[in-house]
Amino acid sequence: MAERIQVELVDDIDGSPANHTVTFALDGVTYEIDLNDEHERHLRATLGRYIEAARTPKPAAARTAREEEQARRANKQLTEQIRGAAQRTREKLSKKAAEQPEPKPEVAEPEPRFDPPAAQQPAKKKEPPQVSAVSLPLFSSAVD
Repeated sequence: MAERIQVELVDDIDGSPANHTVTFALDGVTYEIDLNDEHERHLRATLGRYIEAARTPKPAAARTAREEEQARRANKQLTEQIRGAAQRTREKLSKKAAEQPEPKPEVAEPEPRFDPPAAQQPAKKKEPPQVSAVSLPLFSSAVD
C-alpha cells in the first residue's frame, strides 16, 4: 500500500497559505513560525534594525585544568561524606538490632504439626532483612 503525506503550511498570523517557516531565538528560547511572504518580510524588517545593532555571543569557555581538578576534589569529598553517612547508619542500625531483646516464647503446648516429605514441600524464599529508610544529609557538588 502506498501512502502520500502532504504538509500544508498555514500562516500562523492570519491562517492564509504560508510559504516560509522562520526560526528565531529570543532570551535563549528558539521559536518557529509559519508565515506568508508579506508577514515574513514584515518580521525580517522589524527585527532587521535589532539584528544590525546586535553582536553574536561568544561560545562558553571550556573548563580549565584547575577548575576540573576542583570539581574532581569536590566530587571526591561528597562521595566520602555519603559513604561515611551510610557507614554510620549501618553501625547505628546494627547496634540497635543487637540491643533489642529476643522475644520470649509463650509457654503453651505445641500444636501437632504435619510436615510433608521434603520433595512435596514448596520452596521457601529467603527474604532480605527489613531495614528502615534513612535520609542522608544533602550535599552540593557545585564548585564556586
